[in-house]
Amino acid sequence: MVARLVRIERDNVGLTRGVLPHDVPPARNGAPDGPGLLEARPDGRPPRAKHTARHARTSRPSAPQHTSLSIRSAERRRWSADLTRPDATALVVHGLGGIGKSTLAAQIAARVSRLAPERAVTVLSGEVSAASLAGEPAETDLVVLDDFDDNLTGEAGLLAVGDPALAAVLANWTGKLLITCGTPFTMPAADRDRFVFRHLGPLTRSGAAELALSLPALRLVAEPQRDLAWRLTAGHPRAMEYLDALLAAGQGFDDLAERLAAAVQARTGRSPAKTEPTELSDSAAEVIALVAGQQLFGELFDRLSAGAQDLLVRASVFRPPVAPGVLSARPAHVAECEAAGLLTPRPGRELTVPRSTAGELHRRLAEAGQTARLTAAHRQAAGYWDARTASTPRLGPRAQLEAGFHLRQAGDLATEAESEAEVETEAVAAPTTHDRTPPERRRLRRLGLASAAGVMAVFLAVEAAHGLGASHLTSTKRPERPAHPAAPAPLTQANAVRDQTAAWVASQVSAAAIVACDPAMCSVLVRDGFPAANLLVLGPGAPDPLGSEVVVATSAVRAMFGTRLVSVYAPQTLASFGTGTARIDVRAVAPDGAAAYQTALAADLRARRAAGLQLLGDPRVIGSAAARADLAAGRVDARLLLTLAALAANGPVQIVAFGGGGPTASPGAALRAAEIAAPAATAQAMLAFVRAQRSPFLAARSGLSPGTAGQQLLTIEFALPSPLGLLQTQP
Repeated sequence: MVARLVRIERDNVGLTRGVLPHDVPPARNGAPDGPGLLEARPDGRPPRAKHTARHARTSRPSAPQHTSLSIRSAERRRWSADLTRPDATALVVHGLGGIGKSTLAAQIAARVSRLAPERAVTVLSGEVSAASLAGEPAETDLVVLDDFDDNLTGEAGLLAVGDPALAAVLANWTGKLLITCGTPFTMPAADRDRFVFRHLGPLTRSGAAELALSLPALRLVAEPQRDLAWRLTAGHPRAMEYLDALLAAGQGFDDLAERLAAAVQARTGRSPAKTEPTELSDSAAEVIALVAGQQLFGELFDRLSAGAQDLLVRASVFRPPVAPGVLSARPAHVAECEAAGLLTPRPGRELTVPRSTAGELHRRLAEAGQTARLTAAHRQAAGYWDARTASTPRLGPRAQLEAGFHLRQAGDLATEAESEAEVETEAVAAPTTHDRTPPERRRLRRLGLASAAGVMAVFLAVEAAHGLGASHLTSTKRPERPAHPAAPAPLTQANAVRDQTAAWVASQVSAAAIVACDPAMCSVLVRDGFPAANLLVLGPGAPDPLGSEVVVATSAVRAMFGTRLVSVYAPQTLASFGTGTARIDVRAVAPDGAAAYQTALAADLRARRAAGLQLLGDPRVIGSAAARADLAAGRVDARLLLTLAALAANGPVQIVAFGGGGPTASPGAALRAAEIAAPAATAQAMLAFVRAQRSPFLAARSGLSPGTAGQQLLTIEFALPSPLGLLQTQP
């Protein structure tokens, strides 16, 4: 599939200067000025995307970004040189799923573009046709063919390009190709020397340490534990991200490490904690990474609700990203899967499941005898693409290709299920004949997804010696999983602070506000009822929290942005919970920078003080000593001041108290709640008036409760964030 079409040409250079670290993006407009972001192509092919500045970003979650780390710097330098050799046509980077091939390919392409700016770069992903590839100007282009496995057929170790026409185009290519795939493939002898194959193995200790320090939970553990994480996962980036997600969800590192070590020991007969991944052979390291990934994925999947699990299954069969509506996805289930790191948001809120994650999920479904769920998902996906064929002519060929893929997959799964049912029936009738070989073949076939030939050889040998591990999916045949906890780990101080913060945000922040948070915090917010659609998830590499109105600053978020979080992006604390590394601050985001925000806040405070003094001068406004002090000091929210003035215009207003301030809030934070005492009939009329207002003057909560001396207490409370400038005279 054509996942994206980005061409980096000389004309793009200088389109916009890079945004420097000290720049503050201004408020965003609804649409950028100037020409559109898509440039039409004269040959009728899909338009190509032009580069855009960060200033054009909206409040939507940005596309996942590859963290800018130097963890593969050696491979990037050496393999870029391989690609630029005069006698080389293609660099093929192959390795285990989730090892970082696509990220490295993007870095190599960027390096080659810098060295040869006249060369355009085209990125094609997944299954491609000979016609689409032949349409590219081969003499000047570097074409990146990502996830090339979709174009390969054959048995492991004997894979080749399935489409002869595509194979011929590759063999006659005169430009440069950069290909990523799980396993190497064969080429005709005459072309073999022009294709340079490079295997991408585990991270080095320094690379794994750099990756761990970029992850929100792993970075908080001690250095010996980060080193152990490297050993237990064999330096596999995706497995380390799974481990980080479990730690962020409250799992204890020691318990996780114990279960990982036990799983690897059971499969390989060796203790991973005693061996450095870089000392292992490629196949041995990848077996450990496979086992670690399976164990960690299973624990993440088991923590999902049934609805989130079903969503992940439906999403996992799609090769290109799709919109949540295509998956009938509920926001809460999307947030669950994103917080677990199993579902990735893309531009336009589209969703995708990483290839390696989908492969492991499908393996487990097959192992649990639940291929019917996959069959149904493929049939639904085929229906979607079939409908797109007619509704979107430009996507017709691509939609037909995807629909055909899903129909073939559904048919293959159904045929396999029928064949296995027949074999199992025969096995019951003749147990002495089929007791060993057919079941063993079936179990091994279910594991044969798309791993390297060497990995599969070692992996199958280990499986034959030790048997398959228990499935993490619900099945009537599932054995007990050793050492797996029956319930989540006990609450730590960090968990308790996170829960306290989430409960406060869910009750005090407007459900219409965009709230930025790290994946673990977002998951708890969804659990406490905050709308998942209004959460901006901040993952590793997030450039800033702009686009949100409130940011929940956990230690992970503070680590992402450093001192710039307070000095540039979010200068005001609305509330703070906990102490030390467990401290969580709820902060107001400054869309135009901290200086502009502080200026507006100071002006708003002066206006609130003036309005408060005006109310104190009104004989119909009666208040306690504390309430009068709050009015005089300008501590009362502008919305509340205007509401009180309107109520006082119709009769006496007796203010009992103001409240609604967050714990440990910054100076200038407004009190957003008030209690007013009034006779029953008057209180009812006041309540009706309050509830008849429109935003921004519609209170988040209002109601009556019994007071003293036969009176009623009217409670009015507005939600965060408090708007600035409501009381100031408009020019």
